[in-house]
Amino acid sequence: MDTHETAHRPNEPLINTYWKLVTLDSAPVVTHENFREAHLVLHQEASRLAGATGCNTLMGSYRMENERITFGQIASTKMACPTPQMKTERDFLAALKEVTAWSVDGAMLVLSSDSNEPLAVFEAVYLY
Repeated sequence: MDTHETAHRPNEPLINTYWKLVTLDSAPVVTHENFREAHLVLHQEASRLAGATGCNTLMGSYRMENERITFGQIASTKMACPTPQMKTERDFLAALKEVTAWSVDGAMLVLSSDSNEPLAVFEAVYLY
């Protein structure tokens, strides 16, 4: 076993990690002041999805099998926000409907479609 690999960060667990949305459809996601950042947490119990769209709170369920993942019954609160946040929310919710695969590399999570197209990229955030 090669011990020189210690510099490589271990992969964060997909489940029970706070994943901050950083890229959506290859465009950077900007968190606006006074708004919750767009993020996901995949809870182990009841395969429950929780998070925020950058405007509203989102909740739903997920189904996972190896590197495949699908999201179902996604709902969000219905607060109106300024146009940039509403666009992020629309694109984020649309992307989640298309997701079929996931991969974690260190602190980065990539959700992609059947065509292997990255739909959303997240970064693990530590909550102290």
